[in-house]
Amino acid sequence: MSKMDPRFEKLYQLALDEIENNIMPFWIEKTQDKEFGGFYGACGDDGTPVEKASKCLILCARLIWSFASAYRVLKKPEYLEMAKRAYDYFVEHFVDRENGGVYYMVDYKGEPEDRKKLVYGEAFAIYAFSEYCRATGDTRALDEALSIFELLEKHAYDAKNKGYWELYTPQWEKMDSKESRVSHGDATTKTMNTHLHLIEAYTCLLRVWKNDRMQDKVREHLDVMLDRIVNQEIGHYIMFLDDLWNPTSQDVSPGHDIEGTWLMMETAEVLGEEAMVEKAKPICLKMAAACLEEDVLPDGSMVYEVKAGEDRPLTNRSWWVQAETVVGFLNAWELSGEDRFLDASLKAMEFIREHVVDHIHGEWFPMLGDDLKPVVSNEQKVSGWKAPYHNSRMCLEIIERYRKHAKA
Repeated sequence: MSKMDPRFEKLYQLALDEIENNIMPFWIEKTQDKEFGGFYGACGDDGTPVEKASKCLILCARLIWSFASAYRVLKKPEYLEMAKRAYDYFVEHFVDRENGGVYYMVDYKGEPEDRKKLVYGEAFAIYAFSEYCRATGDTRALDEALSIFELLEKHAYDAKNKGYWELYTPQWEKMDSKESRVSHGDATTKTMNTHLHLIEAYTCLLRVWKNDRMQDKVREHLDVMLDRIVNQEIGHYIMFLDDLWNPTSQDVSPGHDIEGTWLMMETAEVLGEEAMVEKAKPICLKMAAACLEEDVLPDGSMVYEVKAGEDRPLTNRSWWVQAETVVGFLNAWELSGEDRFLDASLKAMEFIREHVVDHIHGEWFPMLGDDLKPVVSNEQKVSGWKAPYHNSRMCLEIIERYRKHAKA
């Protein structure tokens, strides 16, 4: 075992404790829907279920990914049991056997409530199915992932200008993307957010379905991210774009920027092509440096969003942004060897443990205000957009990277 930097050692110990003793116990003990199956669609801050809450594709797919990935890394049988519970429910209630793809929302009983096909959501289904196959060897999950992949390539892929559109009817007819929930304005037809989560999904699929076609598709997608969606002059993503990749907004999302730095490098490494690694590395490091220099507050946390034309950023601290900050800066340290990145990663983790973790009821507060107190809002401890994906993934990334260094 090679000598480990004590800062990395501390990150590892904190991550292992966080996932095993806080994050996963909360979801196992408080969120299983024993009456209607799967997991509750929403829970309050103390973990109390919200009566008759609908169940969102985003939450349910992220639960599959989180538990499957946790089982793959940590080998705890209870994680496999939860992954299977989430997978079985998802296949039974979300998969559209008539038209293909997955529904966006089902009601609390599991009946389809919103049948539209949101490409962002379809990406998370691919991500979930691919990781479930990777963790368990169940090729039925791979078949489900490939079915959605083929539909996206047939209907959502822009063969002329590259990239992917946003929203479709249940029958896969293209809809106005401004209704997609992750879009912006009349001119926007493509978004950074959808492409960012497609690249993580397609990369995960490439891990379990390695062939020339998928290799070419993932390489093309990474080129699109690096050449079209990153503003390489300033080191930030362009959040909203039109068909020809012209920006339709100047807003900046530091959380997505720092998340993208390590996801794009992951894609380059999974591709296994030196040219793509060499192309991605300087761009990702420039983005990480921009986030560190412009968007990290003195307490180590990352700002939520920077609106174009406004003097100050939105300094509410979102839970998921802090999680991605830890991984993004750890990745930048591994790429560069620069101490400032590892220092920033550990400081962000310490901020999370002190302020974001709910030490009374478990899991993490969704949002903190400038006073570092939880913001009272409609966003709950469990919701369509609040799953263990960002924070469990943060822990698992630290654990896997630590083990890799330990064996070096």
